[in-house]
Amino acid sequence: MKKGITLSLLILLFLLPRQNVAEGATMFLEKDGIKVGYDNGFLINAKDQFEMKFGAWIQFQHEYIDNENAPNTSSFKVAKGRLRWSGFMYSPKFAYVIQLELADPNNTAGTKEVSLKDFAIDIKHYKNVKVRLGQFKVPFNRQQMAFFGDLQFVDASRASKAFNANQANARDIGIMMNGSRDDHHLQYFVGFFNGNGINQPGNNDNTQYLSVARIVFNPFGPMSISESDVANTQQKLLSVGGGFAYDAGNTDGTTPGSARTLALEAAFKHQGRSLQGEYYSRSVKGNTDARGFYLQGGIFIVPEKTEVAARYAVVNPEGGDNNLEELTLGLNIFFAGHRRKLQIDLSNISSDVNNTDDQRIRTQYQIAF
Repeated sequence: MKKGITLSLLILLFLLPRQNVAEGATMFLEKDGIKVGYDNGFLINAKDQFEMKFGAWIQFQHEYIDNENAPNTSSFKVAKGRLRWSGFMYSPKFAYVIQLELADPNNTAGTKEVSLKDFAIDIKHYKNVKVRLGQFKVPFNRQQMAFFGDLQFVDASRASKAFNANQANARDIGIMMNGSRDDHHLQYFVGFFNGNGINQPGNNDNTQYLSVARIVFNPFGPMSISESDVANTQQKLLSVGGGFAYDAGNTDGTTPGSARTLALEAAFKHQGRSLQGEYYSRSVKGNTDARGFYLQGGIFIVPEKTEVAARYAVVNPEGGDNNLEELTLGLNIFFAGHRRKLQIDLSNISSDVNNTDDQRIRTQYQIAF
């Protein structure tokens, strides 16, 4: 474990700049109704009828794992390598988003094929109602809905990963309606999806769909789903909500059976302090029911620049001693908000099933342009 900590500190010292670099300023050139420039992405706009913004994200990571019942590992990897296009066509009422994954360290096949993450169209004819169709994140689990680059830790908790609506991953193919009332004090999401995940070679293999509903209440005003209070919010912000998903399962065996999943969520931000958590409960026909939760929080010791954080997460399938627990401590250094940051987290991950107690330290540098 000492080797992992030493290497993480060396990476930290190397990546720390000698002086803080301000977040990239907005820059535009405009002529004859054509606007070209940069605004958190390279942008071109043609007379407010067509617009395209292009951006890229990379997460370079070192991970050291002290395994109790297996050889220790120490490795570098590109945890995320994303390309993203967004904008509108014909009118701002017809928006789109396209996102490709160029690096997938979880691909056990060992291939490096480009993966389509998002390809969705947003139709916005009415102020408080939007319809999205295509492939995108299912509106259920708060932490999984958050953009990967806006997380408080190197990645999402073990609990939020275990309780996706479709029992597979955070994304699916389908249609969603969402909107807000009273200046985003109340938000709602309703969606229907195939239920068998993304990039499937075939269609939905039965006549039933994954059905999802989520509602969120923000009593003190709009609150971003991004984690950490990087903006040093002066007004107290609170968000509470819940979601319900019914997944009929698939005949091809990719999901274990029909499941009903409940998620309850709460989040708070104020003056560099943040706290959020979710509770999950799943009932699966013909399979093991499960519960889980995570609770995490952070505080900026240097406003808008340096944050310390902690997280505790549990996944508890019913029947016997089979808990999975995660305890993580984190240090985040922000150079330009979430767009350029350095994260270090130290975790203890225990599994009753394997009777193991493993330690892990990860150092990750993220940059977006």
